[in-house]
Amino acid sequence: MIDFKSELEKIATENSLLDETIEIKPVNVNLESKTIDDYPLMQGKEFLLRAFFKGDVGDAFTNNLVEFNGKLSEVIASGSNQMIIAALNSVMKNLKMVEKSEHCIKGEPEVCAKELSEFLMEEYGKEIKIGVIGYHPAIIRQMVTTFGKDNVIATDMDLDTIGRIRQGIVIMHGSMNEHLIENSDIVLSTGSTAANGSLEEILSYTKKYDKRIIFYGTTVACAAKMLDLERFCALGK
Repeated sequence: MIDFKSELEKIATENSLLDETIEIKPVNVNLESKTIDDYPLMQGKEFLLRAFFKGDVGDAFTNNLVEFNGKLSEVIASGSNQMIIAALNSVMKNLKMVEKSEHCIKGEPEVCAKELSEFLMEEYGKEIKIGVIGYHPAIIRQMVTTFGKDNVIATDMDLDTIGRIRQGIVIMHGSMNEHLIENSDIVLSTGSTAANGSLEEILSYTKKYDKRIIFYGTTVACAAKMLDLERFCALGK
């Protein structure tokens, strides 16, 4: 599995960037929607760390609020996985190694979810079982609308969401990820797994059960590139 700290240090060293300045701070993302009011970002359940590096941006979801302004080498030395991933996304964006490392805004998540459902419909048709790891209301709602509530299962780690009906289905605990993967035809996973430490376990389950997994969002940009993971991010910047 990726050691993000070592990868950032390697890329920064090879490109003589260790002494370059980088700023990392939480940002507010405008997710105005007339139909969805429970995005974790809007409720303060998650925060978006954004790294600003030489005119480019890299994001990483986190539960911890941190701010930093200094040398890239200091980010590496910090050992903070969330800061390192945000930095890695911004640096790799600057070096044109990744695309779409900045979160979409306003109603774009709903548009992205619609495009994802259309993509899956073209690939599989309507009779598939979809597992969603991480509570993303726009994606879950669209999957339920397109494929039916009996064909969508989802997990999350937020205690206020687990066991409750959200977007027409009951959200299971993240400890049920193996069950979700085993019982799905295809898995859609939040890219935040790269930042919260669950990516390796999830990939081990998809390998065990030979299941296709598509990661969505911006946090996973660097990991998707390094591990050759399938990623869907229609409207990231």
